[in-house]
Amino acid sequence: MSDALTITPFEKRIRSFLNSYFALLARVARKEIPEFVHFGDVRALGEPHLSTVGAAYVGLFRATRKLFDDMPRAISQEQRSAYAHMLLSQMHWSVVWIWNYVPEDFTRVADRMADVLLHGLAAQRVDLTNAAAAIPTPFVSTDKLSQDSFLRAATDLINDHGYRGASVDRISATLKVTKGAFYHHNETRDQLVVACFERTFDIVREAQNLAMAEEMDGLSHVAAASVSLVSRQMLPEGALLRTSALTAVGPELRMEMQRKLTLSTYRFADMLNDGLVDGSVRLCDMRVASEMVTGMVNSAQELQRWVPSASVENAAQYYVWPLFYGFLAE
Repeated sequence: MSDALTITPFEKRIRSFLNSYFALLARVARKEIPEFVHFGDVRALGEPHLSTVGAAYVGLFRATRKLFDDMPRAISQEQRSAYAHMLLSQMHWSVVWIWNYVPEDFTRVADRMADVLLHGLAAQRVDLTNAAAAIPTPFVSTDKLSQDSFLRAATDLINDHGYRGASVDRISATLKVTKGAFYHHNETRDQLVVACFERTFDIVREAQNLAMAEEMDGLSHVAAASVSLVSRQMLPEGALLRTSALTAVGPELRMEMQRKLTLSTYRFADMLNDGLVDGSVRLCDMRVASEMVTGMVNSAQELQRWVPSASVENAAQYYVWPLFYGFLAE
């Protein structure tokens, strides 16, 4: 990080930062250094360790935000924070999919990711407002005693406190119901976690289906689905389950959940490929780009922690359009 901060110009600094990170991942892949702890596991820590590690992560976030101090164009402090969260989140998400590449290709992957972050997905700067409004933010039920209410409560607690923090007692207390009521709706906590994943996959698939049903170009299809899903994450009852929860389930279930996650990412890749054919998406690495779209949707759940002013109304401006137009966009 300290080396990257000294590099100018801005584009070279971002590329150097990502290249250094993926070089470390390549060393992990070659078993030259131990594997990193997944940042999603931090939520499972108790005090005083949680405060210590949390403070260290805040320091990392602030240092990452400094990478955007002297961009070619002026941006607000809130947008700088959103960019920093995007950059860090894409790095965290990469540890889920980078192992599908051989270590010799990690440098190329870093370059392809930097290309998308800096220059975006769009072939040209177009107004995507109509695409963003093409499908509504999905309706969120507020029924406190439905099966969906348990899934929402469990999703929030797992996202905030990790799998171990989402105890039956805590879920029941959140909903102000008895443990008996919990087990009336759910046989075990593990089954509830799997149900939370299924709910999240269903929501993503619904947004993709609605977007693809519209008569728009490929870029607009991805934009419509992305804005709908990211905006949903801004709603108190609308959070999707963070994929870091994959570490909570057993190997067989984890493989099945990862398979379904991969399918939703491949659908984003198909939509981007449609845009490549119709000219709305610029020539970039569709495999990497689709993972970055999934990473953006996944990490939007924490956007308000780092950008308190983020809301349903401005989520696209803060967090979706930067991936579509790039950090260097005017």
